[in-house]
This record gives sequence, structure tokens and C-alpha cells, in this order.
Amino acid sequence: MSLEPLPLTVLVRTRSRVAAPLARLLDALGIATEPVDGNLAVCVCDDGDSPAQADACVLVAASGEGFARARRTVGARNPTLDHPGRGLMPPAGHIATVVAEAAACGALLQALSLARGERPGPARVDVEHVALHIIMPLVAALSVGVNRSPVPSPSRVTYPLGIVPCADGEVGAYQAVPTEWPRFCAMIGREDIVDDWPTVQSRRENGAAIWAAAEPWFRAHAVEEVVRIAQEAALPYAPVLPLDHLPASDYLHGRGAVATGTAGELLPGIPFRVEHAGVGGAPHPARDALREALATVLPPPVRGPLTGLVVAEVTQHWAGPLASRFLADYGARVVKCEPVGGDFWRVTGNLPEKGVSWTFEPINLGKGSVETNLRDPADRALLEGLLAACDVRIENLSQGARERAGLGFADVAALNPQVIALSLPGYETDGPLASLRGMGWSFEVASGYASALGGGQPANSGYPYGDPIGAITAFLATLREIARRRLGGGGGAALLDIGQVAALSYTLVETLRTGERGPDLTTLDDALAEGRTEPDWPLERVTSAGGLPVDHPPPLVRLAGQPPRNRAPALDEHGKAVRDAVGNALGEAAR
Repeated sequence: MSLEPLPLTVLVRTRSRVAAPLARLLDALGIATEPVDGNLAVCVCDDGDSPAQADACVLVAASGEGFARARRTVGARNPTLDHPGRGLMPPAGHIATVVAEAAACGALLQALSLARGERPGPARVDVEHVALHIIMPLVAALSVGVNRSPVPSPSRVTYPLGIVPCADGEVGAYQAVPTEWPRFCAMIGREDIVDDWPTVQSRRENGAAIWAAAEPWFRAHAVEEVVRIAQEAALPYAPVLPLDHLPASDYLHGRGAVATGTAGELLPGIPFRVEHAGVGGAPHPARDALREALATVLPPPVRGPLTGLVVAEVTQHWAGPLASRFLADYGARVVKCEPVGGDFWRVTGNLPEKGVSWTFEPINLGKGSVETNLRDPADRALLEGLLAACDVRIENLSQGARERAGLGFADVAALNPQVIALSLPGYETDGPLASLRGMGWSFEVASGYASALGGGQPANSGYPYGDPIGAITAFLATLREIARRRLGGGGGAALLDIGQVAALSYTLVETLRTGERGPDLTTLDDALAEGRTEPDWPLERVTSAGGLPVDHPPPLVRLAGQPPRNRAPALDEHGKAVRDAVGNALGEAAR
């Protein structure tokens, strides 16, 4: 995966424990870590060192105190009924690896700025700031005066159930959306309780009664059988992976997320998979006209190293939308294709009287929105036009749904032979696990993360933690591919397969390498428990789609002189203009 020659050197300054996982990650990415004549190098050094002259610099702030605060901030949202009033802190090695991914993103952004002929000022990555991105919807909720208490995580005696005992082990059992409730009842042979608790709220309030109805079925079945039956019922269940089983996982070795050194030692691999289709085929005849038309109707992008990049996003919820928002933060122009009625997360955190959705707003800044019904021929033509025009296609659909929507890699590459096709499946886009359904909590148990939280038993986080980690990994993979192209590595269609389970497992390798075990329980962070933000948190105030001020963390990597971001779009806010622009461009090309 080495980059083609271009004489650029980016210096990453840090004294922290981030340095070692960052150096290993850069090596896995094929990026030199020592100055090499005529090639990109990212040199990692202590703050006080003065290595060879660098063209740009990234400062990583990750002190011991910062690590402690970051772990408390993330862990504060993990209370379980087994440990009332407490959080479960993630391992420090895991946090270090996530910060290393952010630092690698910073180095690539600086390299892309240099490739544009700019001389960028220092960029900055802060461990506490990265932690805020992981809980960003909660930060937004606090800033508008909601969510006055920590988010309760799924456990054995609440709904949607969470980690539950079976005949021979434990399984992550989740009903993430309302339509899964009747399927769950049918699976356990209790259709009689479907109407007893018809709303999500009533099910949460009666979790103990639901578990009493479900427990006999779970205890009568083995883990493997429970997962098979649930997946056949389209429920996102997964077996709990103990942390010490991670090194022996054939799946993770096959994905390349973990590796073995010459002496048999465990090594981190690479947290994503890349497939290059090669250079072939002519661009769509209307490509240039489509791009020019979109530039006139989408929100003006911020100025940054990704200026000129066009992104077509067909995603919902968290991981996919956040990945494209990261691209928008640095200059990409993003058009978000939403299903009829809008992204589901517009509803889950919707406060119509305040004109804000605290789940939707923080992960959709700076985008355009168009509502699409892919069963409608006109909307299919619209989507094909966007796919032909874009540089990056992002989707997080399941296997089968991806192909039915015409968003499979082969389909998109046929429309756009230079496309970067970014997919965020739970496990993989193609392979024996590709058909498995998943969501953030099931990714936690399947990856080993739930087992790494400590407290003597697997536990889920308060929010689906796999989603923001998947988004950061997707951002890194996209920057890596853009850098490969812009630094002389050639083109052709590329599939970036971000298996979110493997991406989360990858972040745990550092914990296993250092022998870190059993993170301590910690009392809940006072700021989150009391429903307020910390006065020294680095927050940026933006305007919601409804005009309400909302606080969010600044961009993941803070570039020197970076301008403020735009607000999130209202549903179908740019829909008619996008439709007209794409239709006119396609019509002109047909004539």
C-alpha cells in the first residue's frame, strides 16, 4: 500500500503513549516514518526533538492527565445496573490507538495541503477532544438542555436487553428499532406480549417484565443457535468475544486487523480493507456538467485540503453520516441522500419545539439534503447521476440491500471508473459474515470491546460505541486513498471496506500488547451526571437547522486558521435544486 514518490515530510510531535501505536499504524499504511528522498514521510518524535526539516507539523496533546479525563469522559456514559452510579472506563491502550488514527488523519490532511501548494500552519490533535467526538450526540444534547442524566446502557434487566445469558455463554441481544419488537416476540414464542408494551418508552419502563418473558427461551438455547435464529429473524445479535480470544480470531486475521510478528507476538494490522479495481472505462459523459451543477445548488463548503471533493452519501444513523461529515469539515461538498421521511436519527433526538435533533445535528454539519425513494425510477436516475459525478460514495447498507439499491462496488464503478466507494458494513462487504446484521452495541460484543470495559463481566457502553470508531477509521481510509491518488499513485475505482467489528477490534491490540487488564471502575463524571458541559471543553457553537444555537466539538483535527462549519440541513432542504440541476445536466448530455 505504499505511496508513490512526492517529497513531503510531516512531523508529528508527541511525548505520549500515542507514539508507539501511531508509528505501527503508519507502517501498516505504507507511509515512511523516516525522511526519504523523493517520498512522503511522517516522522514521529518527542516535542523536544529537532529532526530533519519538515514541511508541516501535527501536534498531539495527550498527557497522562488528558488520558485520565478522556477515559472518564467516555466511561461516564456507561452506567449499568450491576454498578449503579458508576461508569466503566475503556482501556488506555484503546484510547491511544483511536488518537493515533486521528493523528494519522492529521498528517495526511497536512500532506494534502502541501500537495495543493500550500504551507499549512501546525495542526493539533487532543486526546480529550477526540473523546468528545465519541460522545458528540450527548454533548449536543447537554448544550440544548436535554438529557439531564447519563444514558443508561443495555443490561440484563432492561429493554433492549443487551448482554444476556444463554445455555452455554452470553450473547449481545438488541432490538435497535421499533419494527424489530414484534420479530423479537415471535422469535421467543411470545407473540402474546406484542401489544402489552406498544411503544419504545413502555418497553424501557417494563424491561424486567420483558426479560422475565424472554429468559426461559434464552437459557434453553446455546449461543450459536441464538445468534443463528436471531439473524434469520433480521435481529442484530452477536456472540460475546472475550478479549483474550481476539488474537486467535481467524476472522480478524483474515481481515488483516491483527497480525503475528516473526517471534509470534501479536501486532496490530490495518483497520480497513482496500480493493482496487484498476483503471478502466471512460467517465460518464455528463460528469463535468453534473459537478458544475451541484456546485451551484449545494451549501458552500468550508475552505480546506479537501476542497473540490464531491461526496454522495447514502447512509443513516451515525457511522456513515459522521464519516462524510469529517470530509465536509475539511472542504468536501457532500450531498446526503435520505430515505422518504428522512434519516432515522432526525427522529430519535428530535425536539420539534426547539428546532433541533441532538442526535442528527452534530454528525451532519455542512451537507446538502435530498430525499430519495429508490423504488421511484426518477429518484434512481437522480442517484445514478450523483454517483457518476462524485469522487466518494459512502453507504452503510447491509449485503443485499446494497445491491438492490444499485450501490454495490461493481455497479458504482461501472458508472464512475474513478470512484472511491466507501462501505461501512458491520463485518464485511463480501465474505462469510457479510450477511450478518449488526449495530453499534452488537459490534462492541463481537469485537471484544464489551469484554475490555472491565468490572468483571462484559458490559455495553451507553451509546453504540462502534459507530464513531467506524467513522474515524473510514475517514482515515478515505484520506489514505485520496493521498495515494494526489501524490502520484494513480487512479481507478477503489473499494474501502470498513468492517466496523474489525475496526473496533484493531483498537484493542495495544491493550493486549501492553498487558493492560481490568480498567478500574470510576464514579460518573460530574459534568455529565449533572447534565452540563465542562467549562474547559473545546466546543464550537453552530446553528441548528431550526436556527437554535448548539455546541459541538470542533473538527477532529484542528487545522490552523480553519473556518467555522455550516449547520446541518433541514430535510430535503436542497432537494428540488439538486433534482433540477442533475436532471438538466443529464438532459444536456443526452442531447
